[in-house]
This record gives sequence, structure tokens and C-alpha cells, in this order.
Amino acid sequence: MLGKIARRVVLMRRQMILIFAVLTVVSACLIGKTVINYDFTDYLSADTVTRKSLDMMEKDFGNTDQLTIMFENLDDGVCGAVASDLHAREGILRAMHNPESNTRIMDGVKYERIEVFLECEDSVQFVLDLMEEFDARADIGKFHLSGPAPQTIKLKENIMREVVIAMAIASAVVLAVLLLTSHSWFDPVIFIIVLIVSIVINMGTNWIFPSISFVTFAVCAILQLALAMDYSIMLLHDYCDILKESKDRAEAMERALKRVFMPVSSSALTTIAGLVSLMFMSFTVGFDIGIVLSKGILISMLTVFFLMPALILAFSRELERFSHKPVRLGGGKIGAFAYAARKILPVVLIAVIVVSCAFQGKNEYVFTDDSSNIESNIVSRVFGLSNQLVLLFPADMSDEALDTQRQMIDKLMSVSYQGRPAVTSITSLVTTGEAAVKYYSLKEISQLSGISEIALGMYTGSMGFGTCVRGDALVDKAAEIMTENKMIQTLKETLDFARSMFVGKTYSRMILLMDIPYFGDEMFRVLDEITQILKDTYPGEEVGVAGATMSSYDISSAFESDMLIVNLISIAAVVLIIFLSFRKIVIPVILVCVIQGAIWVTLSFSTLIGEKIFFMCYLIITAIMMGATIDYAILLSRNYVRSRREKMPREAIIDAMEASLPTIFTSGVILALSGFIIGNVCSVYYIYSIGQMLSRGAVISMLLVVLLLPAMLVNLDKMVAPKDRFREGSDNG
Repeated sequence: MLGKIARRVVLMRRQMILIFAVLTVVSACLIGKTVINYDFTDYLSADTVTRKSLDMMEKDFGNTDQLTIMFENLDDGVCGAVASDLHAREGILRAMHNPESNTRIMDGVKYERIEVFLECEDSVQFVLDLMEEFDARADIGKFHLSGPAPQTIKLKENIMREVVIAMAIASAVVLAVLLLTSHSWFDPVIFIIVLIVSIVINMGTNWIFPSISFVTFAVCAILQLALAMDYSIMLLHDYCDILKESKDRAEAMERALKRVFMPVSSSALTTIAGLVSLMFMSFTVGFDIGIVLSKGILISMLTVFFLMPALILAFSRELERFSHKPVRLGGGKIGAFAYAARKILPVVLIAVIVVSCAFQGKNEYVFTDDSSNIESNIVSRVFGLSNQLVLLFPADMSDEALDTQRQMIDKLMSVSYQGRPAVTSITSLVTTGEAAVKYYSLKEISQLSGISEIALGMYTGSMGFGTCVRGDALVDKAAEIMTENKMIQTLKETLDFARSMFVGKTYSRMILLMDIPYFGDEMFRVLDEITQILKDTYPGEEVGVAGATMSSYDISSAFESDMLIVNLISIAAVVLIIFLSFRKIVIPVILVCVIQGAIWVTLSFSTLIGEKIFFMCYLIITAIMMGATIDYAILLSRNYVRSRREKMPREAIIDAMEASLPTIFTSGVILALSGFIIGNVCSVYYIYSIGQMLSRGAVISMLLVVLLLPAMLVNLDKMVAPKDRFREGSDNG
């Protein structure tokens, strides 16, 4: 069966080139149509507090967003004028500037702040237009923006610029590594074509999804390049080896395809198995990354099987003309060393793994970006953090309900954080709109309006109000009758704004500002206390809490279960695939133990250097190392078992290392350098932290595979080697 397929692929090589050329062109056109999602909250599980609260809020209050604008050294009165202009603009609910509380002087610079509430479908585009307008104004100099929309703009700019730079550097590095380890100076040309085609097709076919996350977009192309490189290397190296025996290029390719089908397929399946484990996370950005990268690995495998043979045969003369001896990496010497140290090496390395396991258990994980290079922190340094929480509770405008809100506010203001009030301000109908919901006597109304008490008494009496009237009811009635009175209509507009901001059809909301970090055990304690106050105030009612801290809390709550799921699924799937390939349970157990050890050593470095780990970094690295770097171990084990049929353990492990090291070195170095490039080129915390740990993990996996695994294979030779091995007994040579 495999022979017939291989023969068909070779015979249809021209058609294969045409098919892949068309797919590549179409996919390249579709890349720009892929929607990139920059909002992590969209990936929260539907049963989380944040997701439920955001749905509740959108249902009653629509698409609202907060924006803070901070100016430097404006002339007197300019900030107030800008706030007035913004307040009148369509798409802005309100622009507020208090000269006293929103002005700071720091290091000789006067900073002024405007708090803006947006109500528009595309807040990012709205803010971009606003920035362009500010840049063009002569009376405005330097300004800073903070809030979700500016952060998305900054994120998008950085990613779009840095992904291109990272890919360019990664491609150059890959080319250099391939030239170093290739059999022909023309080898890298074949590899690069195959990689470009598979990456472009994968990126273009992302169009089939409603959207992909910015993390997926930023890392998948480089990771696909690094993870799938060894498929191409296996096929070309086997083709070159077979061609030495058979001068018929087509026949050599058929045999090479048959030989590499199982190794490449099992390698791809183990990688996909690790990535698929991410798809079972409750935080569905894992599904997003898992499905896109799994698709990329599958496309890379198919490209190697169907396009690469055609390219190799088309450029066979160039490959032969520019052939050279590859750099010898000393695989045989490493194999000999591992054999000689087979007793002491496992003891030392396993001890390191055990200690690392203990250390990695002390790691501290973070669930949002705490880096200092986000521009919004410039605003925070001047005016303090604006950690915002939105509380949602049943809508009720009765006097009793408003009194309940006031009592809840008193309790919220008493919540403490490290000996100081946790909540710095509360915005709600009974704070911002207090004047609208208080009761006024006829005398007070007369003083405010200039209308005589007698006339007012007659009016309120006819309306059924009596001698004491609540402000909002009075304004509503007056606006109906006095349609031409500008003062009344202005009051009505202000009242309607306050109600639209804080009172919906089903829920009311209250906005809390806190000058404290977005996450951490102490912050989560504060959040628990605030949530409990809300639930105690409205027992048995549907309430909600939304904000960056709440989303971090939800993610952290699911992290332990997600961590367990990713580990169990990736290990179980990888063990099954390796078992089906080798038909021996001991081999998958050894291989998984080696790679799990590499994972623990990688994670322990974070504890040793005092580095916090971004939770997605842990999950992605675990899945990739278990699914991808285990390929190095599979390759070495397969070569050892094959060689052991004819040779004694010492010669078998030397031969296996000699045959495996070029592929392990090439693939491992490319993965490590790709991670290093991501970690040093990208400025986005969510992305560079993944790159840094991936680079570290690839190096550690390579070291354990070439040092620990050979010794373990030899020590467990009776269980690992085939029954029809060369001869029984130990080899002391």
C-alpha cells in the first residue's frame, strides 16, 4: 500500500508542484482576511464570573469602554476645553475633567487627565482617529492614553512589526544551521521552499475560523517552522543514503518515502497529541493555539510527503552538484561517552531531575501582564493605578433600593489593602447622580429655580408630588411640560446620561476604582471580600463582577485543572503513539520520563532566578516539549533498536547517536534559536515569555536526550532491544 502511494507521488510530481503553487497563492491572499482577536476575555469559559458579568453588562449597557487621556504642560484652560469638545462628540458618553483631582505636577511637568466613557462599536478605530486629531492640534503637545483600546492599538502595532522581524531573523538563523548540517549547499533551498509553502498555507487557512488570538498569530508561524523542520530533514537524508545504493533517483525517492512514513507520521502525531491537549483547557485560547498549530503540523507533514519529493527530484542535479561533507558533530564520541558513563550518568541526571521537580513546585504563576513597558503605566505612575471593577446588581430605582446601594458603598469603602483603603472612588447613580435622587423641599426648589414657593406648590400639587419631591421625578415631569426651557432640558440630558450609565432594564452597575495591583494573593483576598459584600447585599439575586482582576481570578481558578488536563492528555496520547510504534511499553515510559524530567528542569530555572511564570507559558511549553522534543528521543530510540539487531549495545548506541545527532542537533537548535528570537525581539509579555522558556526547554531536552537517554537504553537493553538481537549477554567492550 505504501509502495503504491509512494510510486503515485513520484509519478505525479509535476501535478503536485502545480497544486501546491495554487494553494500557496490562494492562502497568501487569505492571510489578510484572518481576524485577529486581542481580547483575552473572549476566551474565558461561559461559566466564569467574568464572562457571565460581561454578557449581563452588554445586554443592558451595550458596548462601553473606558479611556484615560493624559496631557503634559498644556496652557491653562486647554484641558477643560478639550474635555468639553470630547463630551459633545458622538460616540462619547461623557468626558470628565476635574482641575483639582485630575491635575498633578511631577518632576517639573504638569500632567492633566480626562476620563472618557466611550459608547461605540469600534473603540479601537475611534481612539486611532482621536490620536490623529490630537497630533494635528497645535495647542496639544505630548499626550498619553490608557485603557483597553489604547492597549490593543499598542499590542497590534508591536505584534505586526515584531512578527515580521522575528520571522526574518529566524529564517536567517535556520538557513545558517541548515548550511552547517546539510549534505549539499542546495539542501536549504529545498527546506526553505517547503517551510514557506506549509507556513503560508497554514496562515491562509486560518481564515476558516471566526478569529484567532494575537498570541496564536504571533508564535504559530515560527513554532511551525521549528517544530516541523525534522520531517524535511528525515526525508532528504534517507533519500541521499538510499541514492548511494541505487542510482535511480525515482526509485530512491519511492524507497525513502516508504522508510520515513512511519517515523515522520509518529513524530507529527506526538507533536499534535501534545498540542491537542491544549484544546481541552477551560480557557479556550488553548483551543485556539492547539488547533491552529496542529493544523500547521499536519500541513507541514503533507507538504513533506507530497511536495518535497517533487522538489528533490526536480533539483536533484543541483543537490548532487553542490554536495559536500556535512560537519561532523561527534555523535559517535557522545555515544561512547554515554556508554562509558552508563552507571554514573543516570544517577547524577536523575538526581538533578528530582531536585528540579521539588524546585518547580515552588514556582509563582501570573495571569495577566505585569511588565513595566505598557504605556498605560505612565499614567499610573502619575495618577496611580486605575484598577477598575464593575459591580452588577438588580435594577431598582425605589428609595429603599437606593438606600441599600448607599449602605453597600459604605461597606465597600471600608475594605482595606495593606492597611489602607482598597477602594479609592466609587461611581454610581447614588454618588455621581446623588443630586438627582435626593428629595427637595419647596423652599430648596425655589432657591434653585428662582420660582416662588406658592407657584411651585401649586405645580407639585397638581402633579401629585406633595411638598417634598425627588429630583429625578421632578425633572422628568418638568421636561415633558417645559420643552423650550434650556435649563430643564440640560438637566434632563444629564439625568438621562446618569441613568443610561448606571441603570439598565435588568441590572444596575457601580464602578469601583482601586489603586492596587491587578492580581496577587492579597488582591484576590480583596476581590473575595468585595464579592461577598455584593452577595450579602443582594442575597439570592443574580449579581456580577467584571474587570481585569476578576478575569485574572477566573483564569487562576481554572489553572490547576487546566494544568492537570494538559499533562495527563499529552502524556497519555504520547505514550499510546510511541507504544503503537515500538510495540514495547518500556520505551514510551523511558522517553516520557526523560522529557518530563526536561520539563521540570526547565521550570526549576524560573524558581532559581526568581522569575514569575505566565500561566499560558507553562501550558504551551509543557505541551510542545512533551509533543515535539520527544521526537528527538523517538528518533534515537528507533535507531538504537534497529542497530541493536546486528550489533552489541556499545556499537549500537554509537551508531544510533551518529545517525540521530544531525537531526536532533538541527531541529533542536532551530527550536531553541526560534524561541530565543521570539523572547528577544518581541516586546509583548504574553509572547516573549513563551519564547524565552521554549528556548531554554529545547536546549535542556536536547541535553537529556543525548546524555541520559543513551545510558538508559543501554542499561535497560534486555527490555528495549528486539528479541532477535545480535546475541545475548552484556558487552564490556
